[in-house]
Amino acid sequence: MDGRRATVSLSLAQHAVRLQTLLDREVVRVLSAHGLSRGELDVLGALAERGGSGARPRELSSLLLLTTGGLSNILRRLHDDGLVEREADPSDARSHVVRLTVEGEAAALEAGAAAVAAISRVLAPVETPMLHDAAQLLHRVLVEVGEDAPVHRDHGGGGR
Repeated sequence: MDGRRATVSLSLAQHAVRLQTLLDREVVRVLSAHGLSRGELDVLGALAERGGSGARPRELSSLLLLTTGGLSNILRRLHDDGLVEREADPSDARSHVVRLTVEGEAAALEAGAAAVAAISRVLAPVETPMLHDAAQLLHRVLVEVGEDAPVHRDHGGGGR
C-alpha cells in the first residue's frame, strides 16, 4: 500500500470512528432514559421488522452480528421486562421463536423514534445534500469491502 493510500485510509477510519462516537454518545443517553441499551433496541427493532412472525435466536444473532451468549443475555432482560415472549418453534422442537409483546412493540417504536431524533439533532448542522452524499459514499465503501449487509436498510425517500 502506498503512503498516500494508507494516509487516506487512516483518515477515513478516524472520521468514521469519530462520527460513530458522537452519534453513539447521544443515542445511548436517550436510550438509557427509556431503560434500554443499544443492543436491546437493536433486538427490538429487528423483531419489529419481522412483524408477528418473530425470529429464532440464531437468526437474530446472525442478523445483528451478536454472539449467541450476548444475545441470550439481551433476550433474558427483554423477557424479564415483558418486552419479548418466547414460544416453542413448531417446526423444530429444539428451538424457540422470539416475538415482541404489545409492550415490546410500543417500546421499539418509542425508543427507535427517540434514537432517530437524537441522530437528527447531532447531524442538524449538516445540510441534507451533504448527508445524502456522505451516506452514498460510505455505502459504496461498505459494499466494496463486503460489509454492507446486514446493517444497511433502505428506508426509501431518495436516500437517508
